[in-house]
Amino acid sequence: MKKIEIIVMGKTGTGKSTLINAVLEEDLAPTGKGQPVTRKNEVYSKKLLLPVGANDNGRYGCVACMVNMYDTVGLEIDNAITDRTLNEIKTHIEKTKARTDPLDIHVVWFCMNERCNKFEDYELELIRKLSIDYEIPFIIVLTQCFSGGEGELEKQIKNAVPEVAIRCILAKDYRVRGGVIPAYGIQDLLRTSVVDYQALKIEILEKKLEILEKKSDVSHENRKARIRYMEETGNRIISEYASSAEKIGFIPGVCIPVVYGMCIKMIGDLNDLAGFKSGEHFADEIFKDVILGLMTAPFMCIPLISAAAAAAYIEQIGEDYMKALFSVIDLSSDYELKDNALVKERLKKELSKIKK
Repeated sequence: MKKIEIIVMGKTGTGKSTLINAVLEEDLAPTGKGQPVTRKNEVYSKKLLLPVGANDNGRYGCVACMVNMYDTVGLEIDNAITDRTLNEIKTHIEKTKARTDPLDIHVVWFCMNERCNKFEDYELELIRKLSIDYEIPFIIVLTQCFSGGEGELEKQIKNAVPEVAIRCILAKDYRVRGGVIPAYGIQDLLRTSVVDYQALKIEILEKKLEILEKKSDVSHENRKARIRYMEETGNRIISEYASSAEKIGFIPGVCIPVVYGMCIKMIGDLNDLAGFKSGEHFADEIFKDVILGLMTAPFMCIPLISAAAAAAYIEQIGEDYMKALFSVIDLSSDYELKDNALVKERLKKELSKIKK
């Protein structure tokens, strides 16, 4: 037997419990008028005949299904209850997905009172987060819909989340002075949840892919901008150290250890620029293990030439180190760039390649 797992969410007074009772055709969930009658999350279950698809004549066939409806506490009663409710919903989704057949249906009905005329920011964020993170189809159920026209709230929702299905219902007959407005929309809502389930799920997956692609594009652009900034700032850092080295370089021989010390400080500054908070020990190790063994400065011992040689030496090391940094950033994920040991090894490899 197919199982239908329906999570019913929404603020207090949106008619969640009334909707559950209408679907299950039995007064199982307590109801009230605008009061938070649901004080804890409850599951109501019943075997029902639900539509499974239309035949050539356009008539829907039915099959026996076990319907489990998860009635949740109103989201705005207080922060503690809301947080607990959301955590329980996530746990419920995970548990039901783990123990049910892949062909079973998992859907969220997010109830909103059509007369509210306002789509709250937190409701939008909640729909996006749960539907995308858990790949679970959402249907926004506009309750207490008395008129046949499209209301302001429905327009807002379509504009904000066009990928989410909307269904308008009146869960029970509504008495007015002129008579009774009959209930409607329940069967259409069930058909959308059951018959159109795969289409709803594909819509969510496509939206998730679109979001991931946008994040990837943004991440790529951010990385490019970061490298451009590093290049501009890094060149200024190198130029400043080269200028200082040129002044010191007029003292042949003596300037060599000073210039080496400047190289270590410059590498440390470039690391800081790249976001590697590794300290001078990291820069000292890179310089002594890799750079110093690959590039010496013999011309700094010759009078008159030593000043230019010192500046050129600093510039060459700075440019090579920046080139290695860019390669490591380009080839590493954001997660890998947080691992200083891994960054250090990759820098050593890149510097060795540059010096060959």
